[in-house]
Amino acid sequence: MSTPVSARPRHAARPEDRRSASPYRSPMFWLLPMLVVVLLAAVGTGLYMGGLANPTAHLKDFPVAVVNEDTGLEGSADGAAPQNLGQEIVNGFADRAAEGEELDLQVLSWADAREQLENGEVYAAVVIPASFSADATGLVTGSLTQEQSARPAVSVYTDPKAGALAARLAAGVVEPGLAEASASLGEQLAAAAQDAEAQARSAVEQQLTESQNEQARRTLEAAAKGGPATVAFARQLTAQQAGTPSQLAEQLAPTVSAASAVLLQDPVQVITENYHPVEGGTALGMGSFYYALLLLVLGLTGSIGVNVLVDGRLGITPLEIGPQFLVARRATPSRWLSMLLKWGIFVTAAAPAAGVVMWVASAAAVPLPNGGTLFLTSWLAMSAVSAVVFALLTVFGNAGLLVAMIYLVLMGLPSSGAVVPLEALPGFFRAIAPWEPLHHIANAIRSVLYFGSGTDTGLGADVVALALILAAALLIGFLVSTLYDRMFGRRGTTAAGPAAA
Repeated sequence: MSTPVSARPRHAARPEDRRSASPYRSPMFWLLPMLVVVLLAAVGTGLYMGGLANPTAHLKDFPVAVVNEDTGLEGSADGAAPQNLGQEIVNGFADRAAEGEELDLQVLSWADAREQLENGEVYAAVVIPASFSADATGLVTGSLTQEQSARPAVSVYTDPKAGALAARLAAGVVEPGLAEASASLGEQLAAAAQDAEAQARSAVEQQLTESQNEQARRTLEAAAKGGPATVAFARQLTAQQAGTPSQLAEQLAPTVSAASAVLLQDPVQVITENYHPVEGGTALGMGSFYYALLLLVLGLTGSIGVNVLVDGRLGITPLEIGPQFLVARRATPSRWLSMLLKWGIFVTAAAPAAGVVMWVASAAAVPLPNGGTLFLTSWLAMSAVSAVVFALLTVFGNAGLLVAMIYLVLMGLPSSGAVVPLEALPGFFRAIAPWEPLHHIANAIRSVLYFGSGTDTGLGADVVALALILAAALLIGFLVSTLYDRMFGRRGTTAAGPAAA
């Protein structure tokens, strides 16, 4: 007997309904999250390690100053031409730089080089002192007389505040050129020492020969008084002593010792110094980057927090706080108004947040000069990052969080130029650096903390770039949000259908 219709369950679910209602049966439920993780791992590793792993292989236009203060040597009375060995070092560097694109060699005066070091425009300055030529020739003289003589020295000034790795790269770029110049100069000095040694031996031999000739003349004059036999004996004795001056000269003339010969092969002493002393609390010059990175993270995470809380209060998404699952009454503001509201809340909070960052950093013994400029720069930096985050959320929805992580962090860290100098990055990262907020934040904070926050430090250009990034993000967000509202309606007015199995 068939079951009466009235006895059947009124809402009995069919098997296909149960299958479609269960998200666990969908392969995409499992595969899509795992695919996102794997793709992030691949993209993150490719961007981060690809940009930072091998800086020396990507050097291009690395700025280094060369200063020649060598006064040189004047021409001598015996016809020797004036000589400036320091200029030969500079010429060697210029030839080496011209062979490739690694170096951007700038031949400057010491005053100009100091100014560029003060502003972080060059990573190193090679300074050849005024006494270089005199010390080099003195080394040849000292090798024959055994007198103490100063080695010709070259000073290399690096700046850890321009980046700890930049200082190491600068030393690595300069040292091979100095080693090559030292070897070339060593060949000249060794040849000069051999010539001087031969001249000294010739002078001693000439002096001994003149002395012997004078002695032979006197001997013959005295023998002439003793008769023919005495004269013959005297002439025989003089003939036997004919090679004596040459033999004595080999023994008596000054020679270059083995130790001096080794020193002459590599005569230049390289003295590496830090131009800017690194104060305590600056993390060995990396403190400005850590400060900039903190501002980026605060802008990113703060914006995410504002987005979650505001959307929860608007009823766009549930607000889950611990065990509580709150669903507010849904409002339907325009996407543009939602973005502007969230960004306005963040910008308002970013002002005291910038002050708190400065206060806590100061309490941690971090030196913070130019406090007013630092506060305004920090506020602008966080506001620009926040504008980018909210624009990406507007364009991509929840997926905008992943896009923001890739754009701001995975692409931003390598192209910042703070860990690895921009001149040591692959071309891709040099190309995207002007469009990355972290690049301009790191440069601006470094200028404020370490280089006096003057306009000649590049601070003005980085502030303008951050303002342009902020304005571009808001403009893109406005255009896309307006288009979405017209095509799909306001947020929350339509619900998506059930996901496909």
